[in-house]
Amino acid sequence: MSPSADPYAGDPARPVTSGLRPWWRWLFLLPGLAAVLYGGYGLLTAGSRIPLSSWATWFLGSALLHDLVIAPLWIGLGWLAARFLPGPARAPVVVAAAVSGVLTLVTLPFLLTPGNSPANPSFLPREYGRNLLLVVLAVWVVAAAWSVVAVRRARTAP
Repeated sequence: MSPSADPYAGDPARPVTSGLRPWWRWLFLLPGLAAVLYGGYGLLTAGSRIPLSSWATWFLGSALLHDLVIAPLWIGLGWLAARFLPGPARAPVVVAAAVSGVLTLVTLPFLLTPGNSPANPSFLPREYGRNLLLVVLAVWVVAAAWSVVAVRRARTAP
């Protein structure tokens, strides 16, 4: 792909430097940097209220989980989609995979917690595993229908 054909470049003639302009893009960095500094200050000044070793374990563990598991899995799924799916069907599959992954991550604490407690019937009263499967199945049914419509429209377009 030539540099001028990069659809993600702000300035196709200069794709490497186009992210530096316009100048106001840098203003979005300031609130994020302020939040990071505030969080770091709070973490370091909290004293014994926050055990730094457990926080560091969680922080490093999540980074390693992302870099060693989630990112390679996502790259592999993208490669498979690009290799085996027609162009119009790729977006629905990518969206369905992303939504399925987020739903799974959100419900993971409920799935990993041991079930219902007879002493407290309001503690985890639902079938979270079954419900997750039903919602993910619905997401993929919608994605399949979206893919079929997209592929048919692409084939009938002039």
